[in-house]
Amino acid sequence: MQNFVESLIYWSAGHGNILPLTSRCNVSCIFCSNRLNPEGVEVFNIKPRTPDQVRQTVEFLDPLRPVVIGESVTRINEGEPFSHPQIEEILISIRKALPRTPIRITTNGSLLDHRRVSLLQSLAPVTVYLSLNSANAAVRRQIMSDSRASYAVSAASLLGRHGFDWHGSVVAMPHLTGWDDLRDTILYLARCNAKTIRVFWPGYTCLAPPELRFPSSMPESLRDFIGEIKVSTPVPVTMEPPLINDLRSEVAGVIKGSPAHRAGVRQGDIIRAVNGAAPFSRVHAYQLTRNTADPQLTITSSGAVTKTVLLRKKARESSGLVMEYDIDPSTVRQIERAVTVSGANRVLLLTSVLARNIINNALLRLKSRHFVTVIPVSNKLFGGSINTAGLLVVDDMVAAMQDFFAQFHRPDLVLLPRAPFDHRGRDLTGKSWREIEQHLGLPVQVI
Repeated sequence: MQNFVESLIYWSAGHGNILPLTSRCNVSCIFCSNRLNPEGVEVFNIKPRTPDQVRQTVEFLDPLRPVVIGESVTRINEGEPFSHPQIEEILISIRKALPRTPIRITTNGSLLDHRRVSLLQSLAPVTVYLSLNSANAAVRRQIMSDSRASYAVSAASLLGRHGFDWHGSVVAMPHLTGWDDLRDTILYLARCNAKTIRVFWPGYTCLAPPELRFPSSMPESLRDFIGEIKVSTPVPVTMEPPLINDLRSEVAGVIKGSPAHRAGVRQGDIIRAVNGAAPFSRVHAYQLTRNTADPQLTITSSGAVTKTVLLRKKARESSGLVMEYDIDPSTVRQIERAVTVSGANRVLLLTSVLARNIINNALLRLKSRHFVTVIPVSNKLFGGSINTAGLLVVDDMVAAMQDFFAQFHRPDLVLLPRAPFDHRGRDLTGKSWREIEQHLGLPVQVI
């Protein structure tokens, strides 16, 4: 098992530029997903990795992409980076190995102080993602069991005073902490000069206690709440996952002082073209703008006025645009290629509940659209409010297809999302996607 965990660590570094350091954490959040996993889910805790182990892993990183520290996006439970006893030595060694590579660190902030912030500044470029969750120390202690809650609240101010490049985030739990606390926290992060603020609506599993559960209408209420609060602050505030159903390239926000801001792009503008090319989606508009030197944007403002603006920036330099995530055009190309190459007359495409409408809108633009049927797969293993592709398992997919087959013809090809599967092609319970192929006797591809 240890060899498998090591392979996960190196795979995370090689494919996602993620650098796992430790599963140790100095807080215990009531919304932490690691505490509420159903039986049979394969996730792993790791001890603090030694500086030598980290240096060996750094060799697998792509120096042209940001190094990601402190994000739990694999089967390894990632803890608080600054709880690692040798975190400062490790950060210095990363910078020596990768002199100009950006470093992204996600932290709960309670272990940040003036000395550490100064160290991070000396290692620039470093971006901090601060998970504050409440600007009220008493509320933060309540929801995170944080004995150093006041230090975390001060960390936001400390980062702002140092002119640091940082972003704030909040797990929204207004059913426990109240809407006023959420509003005060967002506005506090904005006053402390966060570049952007992400508001996550929490996901709870079927094992969550009653007090953690929220009404099904809460995500819509949260979306409306964020829409109102955007009027009170120039800092881009977004909800994740976003409740969007179309591919309209609408600007969710613009970072103050950025090339897009200086060019006059504002929240709510619609990007019609980048250098004359119409973007396929929000993601595409963001990519075209970021990857291009001095891009020329054709935009329509809220007053229905269409104009062209020039963003003065280098290729691959941040434009300052904040866009909600809909779909990467490369995903659509993979779908189209799979359908075309297979020659299948009937294709079944499985997706998460949250992505269904976006996928359908994307497929409307394909010549082969009439051959593809999209079915949303419910997260039955995790249950609760979980509706994401990354937490789907093989059994969820088989159940969704069996329900479909009871009413409709069997397809010639089944397409599965890649997010639920690791580098071995196995889901969170250890089952391979090839079991679907064997169980149903149908050709299956992962895209």
